[in-house]
Order: sequence, then structure tokens, then C-alpha cells
Amino acid sequence: LHLIEYTINKSQSKFINNVYESVSLKKNSKFKNLIIQSNKSEGFFHKFIKNELSLNSEYFNLIFSSGLKFNKIDIECDLLEKNSKCNILSALFLKDNEHQEIKTLINHLAPNCKSNQKIKNVLTSKSKGVYQGKIHVKNVAQETDAYQLSKALLLDDNTEFNSKPELEIYADNVKCSHGSSSGNIDLESLHYLMTRGLSREDSIRLLVKGFLNDVVEYIKNPSIKKFIENKLEQQINGH
Repeated sequence: LHLIEYTINKSQSKFINNVYESVSLKKNSKFKNLIIQSNKSEGFFHKFIKNELSLNSEYFNLIFSSGLKFNKIDIECDLLEKNSKCNILSALFLKDNEHQEIKTLINHLAPNCKSNQKIKNVLTSKSKGVYQGKIHVKNVAQETDAYQLSKALLLDDNTEFNSKPELEIYADNVKCSHGSSSGNIDLESLHYLMTRGLSREDSIRLLVKGFLNDVVEYIKNPSIKKFIENKLEQQINGH
């Protein structure tokens, strides 16, 4: 099942949107969920997602953003039976005091399960990104393969990115890793593009697009992929 969650809200009033979502994947099932908003609003959005994965099931969650004023997504994923897989990926472009949080808890509760988390943020104009991710591996969950990575590009000095990766491992035959980095645009890459005739602004846009498209590449459907690429490009170009 492919599910596209496209939020359209044109309200200029302040409000709170609080959502609870439960996903239960049975044997051999696959579920891919894409989350994106159409426009900025004055709302405060919070969503809690609880997932349960059975034998040979696979869960995909791809999170994009058009820049809500405040948005928090809290995901808990229980890998209950062997050979289940959980993938959480995000590509966000934030500006104008926007605030985006992603919190994840991946519980490896059975052997031979895999999880992959990749969170990428581009921040400018007093925006703030937050990522807190935890991988928990139970003692029976041998041969776990768990990967977690968060990266942020800070385009100016008044932005903020907070990252808190966590590992809690009770099994001894596992492959678990995490990494987190944040920094400015690579000056050598910027210089290379500018010496090829691009302006500084166009060079930055191209580097930002390449940084975020690393997540977009996980979308296999051509029309959906093109739609997401267009939304990200509109954000990057300031529309």
C-alpha cells in the first residue's frame, strides 16, 4: 500500500492539530507513507505514529515539509517478528522561524530485523530543526542491522539544529551505527560551481537540492517523485 498524506490548510488563525495513528503490518505486507504539507499556516501540528511489524513486513515513512510554523512527528516502531524492516527518511527545508521536530523510537524485539533512519535538514532565516532518535535492541534480537544518520545544512548564523542520537543494545551479535553532523555549505564545492559560471545563489540552490534529493531518490513512482521534487524546488527558490 502506498499512502500519500497531503495536508492542505489555509487558515490564518492559530490552532492545534493533534493526531494519533496506528499501523499494524501483518505477514509479508509492505506499507509506504509520504507526508507533505501544501503550504505554511499558523497551526501547531503534532502527530504520534505507532507501528507494529510482523514477519517479513516492511514499513517506509518519508517526511517532507513545505514549512509549517510548528510541526512535531513522533514515531514508535516495534519490530515484533524476524525479517521485518523499518525505514524512516526525511528531507526538510525550513525558513522564516519555522520549527520542525522528528522523534523516533525503533524497538528491535526479534532476530534478523533491519532499520534505517536518515534525517536531512536545510535551515535558514531563524528556523529550528530537532531530531531525537533512539534504537533499542532487546537481548533476543540477534543479528539486528540498525542505521541512523542525521545531517543539517545551516545557511546562516541565526538557525539552530539539535540532534540527540541514542543506542540501547542488549544483544551481542548486532550491527548498529549512528551519526550526526551539521555545518555550512562546503566552500570548495561552492567555489567549483561558481568557477563553472553559476552565480553564488544558483550554486547554493544546486547544492541544497543535491543534499535533499538523497532522500527523494527512495521514491520509485515517477509521478510522485516529480511532485515531491517540484515542491522542494519551490521551497528552495523562495516561492
